[in-house]
Amino acid sequence: SKPFNDEEKKGYKDPTGFDFNIDYFAVDAVLFVVGKNSTRKTISMEEIKKELLSDSKNIIFDGNNSSNLNFVARTLGYEPSALKYSTIVGNKEVAAELEKYPNKIGVISLNTISRPYHKASQELKSKINILSVQKDGVMYLPENGGLGEMKYPFSRMIYFLTNENGFGIAKGFLRFACTQLGQKVVNKEGLQPYYLYKREVQMSR
Repeated sequence: SKPFNDEEKKGYKDPTGFDFNIDYFAVDAVLFVVGKNSTRKTISMEEIKKELLSDSKNIIFDGNNSSNLNFVARTLGYEPSALKYSTIVGNKEVAAELEKYPNKIGVISLNTISRPYHKASQELKSKINILSVQKDGVMYLPENGGLGEMKYPFSRMIYFLTNENGFGIAKGFLRFACTQLGQKVVNKEGLQPYYLYKREVQMSR
C-alpha cells in the first residue's frame, strides 16, 4: 500500500527497465481502536493531530517505522519523526494490550481483524471497539460504503507491482485478482474489493 517516492521509483526502474506502473486490487484502512473497557466511541482528525503532537503519547502504533505510522503521518501532512506516540510491536499485540490501557488509542490495520474466517482475527476484534473518525463534521467508519468510495479518511489502496516482461504467471495472477471471482476472494479475506461488479437479478415467471 505504500506510495513510492521519486527515489524509490528510480530504484525500481533502474534494475528492471520498467516504468513504475501499479495495479490496484483492494482497499484496506488504518483503524483507531480502544479496549472494550473504554467509553470513547469517536475521534476527530483534530484530536488525532493534537494527540500526536503532545507529550502524553496516548496513541499506540505497532512500531517506530511501521506502515501504519507512515500512512497516518502522510495523511496528516507530517513527517513520522515529528510525531509523538507509544509503541507495541505488532498489530495483533497492540489490539491485545489495549485492555490494560483504557485511556490509550491503538492504531492497527483493518485486515488485522477483518478476516471473517480467521479465528485469531475474530478474537482480537471481540476485544476492541473501532472509533468513528470525524472529518469536516461528518463521522466515518471503515465500512464497505466508506471504504469503497474512499470517504473514510484513513482508507488506503492495495496494489500489485510486478517486474515481469510480457504476460506470464505474475500478470495472469494479477488478472485473476481483478476478476469478479478474484474480488470475491479479496472480500472473503476481509478487504474492500477495488472493482465493484454490479449484481443483476433476472426474474421469470
